[in-house]
Amino acid sequence: MTKLITPETEKALTLPVGMASPLWLMFAGAAAAGAAMFWARAWFKPTNLEAVLAPLPEPDSEVANAIIEAVEDAVMLAVETTDAVVEVAADMIEATVETVEDAVEVVEAVAEPLIEAAQEGAEAVIEAAEVVADDLTKLTGIGPKLAGLLAERGVTRFADIAAWTPADVETFDKDMKLMGRIDREAWIAQARRYAETAN
Repeated sequence: MTKLITPETEKALTLPVGMASPLWLMFAGAAAAGAAMFWARAWFKPTNLEAVLAPLPEPDSEVANAIIEAVEDAVMLAVETTDAVVEVAADMIEATVETVEDAVEVVEAVAEPLIEAAQEGAEAVIEAAEVVADDLTKLTGIGPKLAGLLAERGVTRFADIAAWTPADVETFDKDMKLMGRIDREAWIAQARRYAETAN
């Protein structure tokens, strides 16, 4: 017995191929019929024109008056509440301003003497630094650069160099890479002469 439906035909009927599939065509037809029924009911629905075009009923004056009174009462209550809130906020702001002003006065009273003392101390330090520091460039072999390097190491006076020991000479010679210049140019002897004349 031969089959009426070949495997190719069976596959074509069961495999949906886009809009050409019979199943999709059935779904599309059902959806179109449903949409047509919905819009037909909406458009052709009977309407009571007398009810639509009838004038609105007159409002009840007692109800309207009661609503107006309730709205007026609510507005007055809101205004009174707002006034009370504004008064409380104003009192709080005034108290805060007074507190801040008092705090500023206290800070000024405490800070002014401290600032004056700091200024006096700074001026004293500057004066002492100007008095204490010697011009080390007067020594032969010391220029501004070497004087700056010595100042970084705490040497700012002739008396400092005059008090160097052989160990100090060796340390400074090594640290500053002077290669024997301290002894060669007799910095210690020069510093002693300047220190004595300064005294």
